[in-house]
Amino acid sequence: MKLFESRIGPSVFKSYYKHAERVFETVERMNDCVKAACEGTNIKEHIKATSKSELKADKIKNKIRDMLRGSVRLAVDKSVFLELVSRQDRIADYAENVAEILSFRELYDNTKARSLVLDLAESVTATVEEYQKTVGRFEFLLESAFANREKDIMHEHIVRVNELEHSADKAEAKAAAYVFTNGDDQPLAAAHMYRLIQRLDDVANAAETAANSLLPMISK
Repeated sequence: MKLFESRIGPSVFKSYYKHAERVFETVERMNDCVKAACEGTNIKEHIKATSKSELKADKIKNKIRDMLRGSVRLAVDKSVFLELVSRQDRIADYAENVAEILSFRELYDNTKARSLVLDLAESVTATVEEYQKTVGRFEFLLESAFANREKDIMHEHIVRVNELEHSADKAEAKAAAYVFTNGDDQPLAAAHMYRLIQRLDDVANAAETAANSLLPMISK
């Protein structure tokens, strides 16, 4: 089974893999923002780096859309693949949102709360890293003509993304509960941190959604 005709497939998928790399790069820069904010250091350059990576991801996304415009012959509906790209791009969008939230004000000044946010950011980053590895396996899947062994390997990666996202959910719940319980002394700062926690969780959720969107490709 070939997902794309040979003329367009390799080029499109090369861009798809590159987009996944840029998405993960955006999340890494986001993580740098969170670390700097929790340490109380200047985050301005980290915010710029996050936005720069997200812009690179957007440019590749638009390139893919341009490549698929017109009468390109595909073995599957073009909208299916474009949706995969859109869901992947959403990860970077949420990561940039995290950086934007951090730019609004200083973080809630509570050592334990900041530590829990750091744990969450690391868990989120690990989830997206595994997602990027999953996309990387797609190249091997195509080269093998959708061999069962490659399907199984890719499925294992998708399962791992879901497991890591679950760990991120637990980290999110722990951080949110602590902030709600202990934030009465700084209500505005606590509300700001809670918004940050929510958006960090959105990044992990988006990675899980993007990974699960690949399941139909390996179930045939």
